[in-house]
Amino acid sequence: MPKEKLLSLAFLLLGTAVGCEGQIIGKNNLGGGGGGSDPTSPGGAVPGPVGPNGIVPPIGPTTTPGPGGSPPKPADQNAAGPMPLRRLTAREYNNTIRDLLGDNSKPADQFPVDKEPEFLFHRAGIVSTQDLSSVKTAAETAAATVEAKVTTLAPCPMGTAEDVCAKNFIADFGLRAYRRPVVQEETDRLMALYASGRGEQMLTYPGAIRLLVEGMLLSPAFLYHWELGYDAPTVEGKVVRLTPYENASRLSYFIWGSLPDATLFQAAKDNKLSTPEELQAQAKRMLADNKARDTVVSFVEEWLQLDQISTRPKDPAFYPEYNPALQAAMAAEVSSFVTNTVFDADGKFSSLLTSTNSYVDQGLATLYGVQGVQGTGMKQMALDNSQRAGLFTRAGFLSVNAGTDQSSPTKRGRRVYERLLCGVLPNPPNNVPPPKPASAAGTTRQHAEDHDKNPCTGACHALMDPIGFGFEHYDGIGKFRVTEKNAMIDSSGSIDVDNGKHMFKDARELSQLLSESPTVARCFATQWMRYAFKRTETEADQASINDVVTAFGKGNSVTDLIVGVVGSRSFRYRTPGTGEKLQ
Repeated sequence: MPKEKLLSLAFLLLGTAVGCEGQIIGKNNLGGGGGGSDPTSPGGAVPGPVGPNGIVPPIGPTTTPGPGGSPPKPADQNAAGPMPLRRLTAREYNNTIRDLLGDNSKPADQFPVDKEPEFLFHRAGIVSTQDLSSVKTAAETAAATVEAKVTTLAPCPMGTAEDVCAKNFIADFGLRAYRRPVVQEETDRLMALYASGRGEQMLTYPGAIRLLVEGMLLSPAFLYHWELGYDAPTVEGKVVRLTPYENASRLSYFIWGSLPDATLFQAAKDNKLSTPEELQAQAKRMLADNKARDTVVSFVEEWLQLDQISTRPKDPAFYPEYNPALQAAMAAEVSSFVTNTVFDADGKFSSLLTSTNSYVDQGLATLYGVQGVQGTGMKQMALDNSQRAGLFTRAGFLSVNAGTDQSSPTKRGRRVYERLLCGVLPNPPNNVPPPKPASAAGTTRQHAEDHDKNPCTGACHALMDPIGFGFEHYDGIGKFRVTEKNAMIDSSGSIDVDNGKHMFKDARELSQLLSESPTVARCFATQWMRYAFKRTETEADQASINDVVTAFGKGNSVTDLIVGVVGSRSFRYRTPGTGEKLQ
């Protein structure tokens, strides 16, 4: 039988046909838990009602505002948010293949980008025909080395029937691939696929194991986060309690971006992942693994869009020193600074916003005006505290949030407003005129101030630009400057936060102000909840957010915040999906 026909058979046997509407088609349908869409999108926050011009103000108090401006109501301590059915992201897929098969080839790099305009963090979107083709190719690529590893991956001792070995492999490998035990119906389907490979295709035992791996990697049990499997959900009041295997998977994909390890699987088997204390103990253990460092960097990169450093273009006529090597150093600085601050230094969120500790190579040192650094290796050192303080004064953030030929108070101010205050600004209307080009007379700040006088720009720009002016000491690639076009830089600005307007003289003072703000702390905790759940928060999550903010506020520790998320009610429970059959 031709291979293409055999793989088609694998789809049919395993019930893995994926429809173009984001639905999984098959006997089980896996349809509870919210279906293929996110009921909380679009939108970036739920701090209160939408204001004039579509602006959502910064995230607010610890209670949920009532409808129509009615008095706030206390958060429901027994509620939990939804758990939409979602596919593995490209990062999760690559990490899972790495830990499942020892394969670092990153086959999911060919997937369409996991980014939706209405949601900040990466998540796999609806399934298209192109996606299905990419998933099929990735499964083939990942399984390509299986035959060479069969003696360790699927051993079959002499004297043991190969059918028995294949069945044992399905149970052992399937537990890890599906993140839960394989049920009998699935085993029967997989054994039928194995038999087809050995019989009709006349494959060897290693070849049939490879076929099994391809088939399992095409299964919805592997591709989707639905570790409940065929079991009936456990309903407690108006919410569903997650099973130990669901908790193990949710925990591992949150902290590691990959499948559970043997310790987590054993804890799930022993029913020891049901209480906040049990989950948080595992979280603390897992945070000591280097995979947790990768996750914290991933969060920061997505949160601040620093994953765009390598692709952000600049005009070489204005920035001749800007090149791929410098961009790579900017990205490496972010990664090293974040992991050192969170895991090796004091671990505080405030330090991410204020520390002068850095990692530079010769090119980045030159941009920063630092002497004595040679070569391409990253060297740890302290930056000039009169010029730099924390993430928002680093070249990576500043270059991403700038134009191709100049700085941008608007882009930088908007990033702070939306990412640190959790406010939401609408897209600009079509009739907004562009600001003056870099070649025009006057400084970038003067261009912005002139632009803001236009009647159709005032509402949003009044929120963004006064914040962004604080970054005017940095040009479009983050180089510090005292003058622009022979005029002295004015980096003074203001920000409306914590129920008042606060003035600052530059980005360093702004960063210090942000590091001490209760509003910013609550927003940062909320952003971690969004990252963990891959959705926007709902009213039902407010009690969980309050608990996480409390845990975070005790020591300002990023890892304490992560542990707090794991212990929250919305991590352990979910609202039933629309139309879900609970019994």
